[in-house]
Amino acid sequence: MPANTLKFTIIHESTVPLYYQLFTQLKNEIQNGTLKPGDLLPPESQLCSQYSLSRSTVRQALNQLVEENLVLRRRGKGSFVAEKKLSRNLNHLYNFTEDMFELGIYPHSQVLEHAVEYATGETAKELKLNEGTKVFKLTRLRLANTEPLLLEVTRIPLYLCNDIVNEDFSNTSLYNYLKSKYDLNLHKAIETYEAVKLNKEMAQLLNCKSGASAFKIQRIAYLDSGIPFELTNSYQKGTACKLRLELYANQNKVNFSRETTLEKRSNNN
Repeated sequence: MPANTLKFTIIHESTVPLYYQLFTQLKNEIQNGTLKPGDLLPPESQLCSQYSLSRSTVRQALNQLVEENLVLRRRGKGSFVAEKKLSRNLNHLYNFTEDMFELGIYPHSQVLEHAVEYATGETAKELKLNEGTKVFKLTRLRLANTEPLLLEVTRIPLYLCNDIVNEDFSNTSLYNYLKSKYDLNLHKAIETYEAVKLNKEMAQLLNCKSGASAFKIQRIAYLDSGIPFELTNSYQKGTACKLRLELYANQNKVNFSRETTLEKRSNNN
């Protein structure tokens, strides 16, 4: 249903504030799929006229939708239904392929580079390798359905999986492959997040503007033996990612520990 033909009821005699009624009605239309990502909402003047509301009431309802990341305002163009943000559960060793399927989203990878190189600098340091040790390098553009979400560069010591260069990772989960093919017991990962701006090349791949905000995520993953088996540097566009921190009080301490999760909706490992 086009946004400009939406029809619902606002009860002026209700004790529920008018702005909240409008906010709830529009939110329901977004969540049930009547209003889809990219749809243009009716202009404020139309909502005022159609439901006999003041401009301040309509604006308050739209502001609430913006605060909940359900609507985006574009100056001079209007208010649009926002794209859903994919969420990541970071409390377990993350597997992009499996988590996307659980969300009903088809995961796909476009392999941009698939090669063997020699470890230097950061790679040698983080993977605890001697300079010049062979590593497998895999560069992928990660997609949910057809939407590019993540540009990912992964390096793995070649001695752990010497036939990996023969595998096509367009539709294969890297983590499942390492477990099934090489019986590697993947144990834990440490991720570091940094806010960055995308350069022109990265922005083109992620289908956004040069200089757009993104999360740079460095992941170092370990086997149960303590050996680091993966170094991944990835760039996830900020518009597709939302982080939520859950804080817990430790029983014997005053400070708080943190668990980080993404709220449900974007790495293919």
